[in-house]
Amino acid sequence: MIERLPRVKKVTYTAMVIALAVSLRIIKYSLFGSVQFVNFPAVFTIIGGALLGPSSGLAAGLTTYILSDIMIGLPGPWTIVNSVLMGGVGFLSGLIWGRNSVKQVGKLGLAVGSYIMLLAFDITNSWALLVIMGFDWFSALIVGIVGLFLPAAGGYLYGVGPITELTTVLLIVTIVSMLKKNGFFLKT
Repeated sequence: MIERLPRVKKVTYTAMVIALAVSLRIIKYSLFGSVQFVNFPAVFTIIGGALLGPSSGLAAGLTTYILSDIMIGLPGPWTIVNSVLMGGVGFLSGLIWGRNSVKQVGKLGLAVGSYIMLLAFDITNSWALLVIMGFDWFSALIVGIVGLFLPAAGGYLYGVGPITELTTVLLIVTIVSMLKKNGFFLKT
């Protein structure tokens, strides 16, 4: 099903993507606490951008972190940093995969592109938060990169960045593959 979406449908699909991301993040937090193993806002932001276009990806990225952090009860400066950066990821995914139908994108291209965007998101996010906390720019970058692999600046998990990005990318590729298989594609 490739069709041009009316505005109401596009807004509705965007709202559904946001609701899925927020709901699943809240459920994950309720069951496992702050342990990171999948980034649901990223999953649905990238899929929303790829299927619905840059504006929907931007809206999903901006909104999911703000709503879920408020609902979890953990809003702070990281909420703004995460939401702005994830909005950029959603916009970029819409530009990359939304231009031509995501139907033409292979699994490997989607996986590699998503992984690179998520790695850049994690590094930039850590760097920005450390700068806000008072680190100098260069030290914040080093600690942000090292913190993806080793416990740094208050972290306690090893390899949390690459593992979270890998599971997130696997979920993105799985969902997009299922949508392809069932013929669900939208032209924005």
